[in-house]
Amino acid sequence: MKKVYTKNAHGITVKKCCASCSYKDLSKAKHVRFCTQHEKEVKACGLCSLWEMSKQVQLAGWSRGRVKRKEYLEYLLTECEDRKTATQLGLHVVVKSIEELRVEFEKEQGSIYINL
Repeated sequence: MKKVYTKNAHGITVKKCCASCSYKDLSKAKHVRFCTQHEKEVKACGLCSLWEMSKQVQLAGWSRGRVKRKEYLEYLLTECEDRKTATQLGLHVVVKSIEELRVEFEKEQGSIYINL
């Protein structure tokens, strides 16, 4: 099978295959890649006419090579753990988007990126 490539909006070259498709689903229990459109197990290098770039692949390169600060990553982890704990305790939790968390962090501590 001939390899086919495309570029995402940030100029990152992407191989068109089941691994980069938005319709793939990974079964952690069975450790298999599953196509939600064909409803069958697929190989990583497979490609069909329904291929659509996944959201994660679309966003690759978005930060333009910038590195996120350790403090920001720890902040995200703490927020996630706090939300999980509150949910387990049966408390009502307002879920913040990643964008809301980023803005909140930047107001308190400045940029989320390391100045290189």
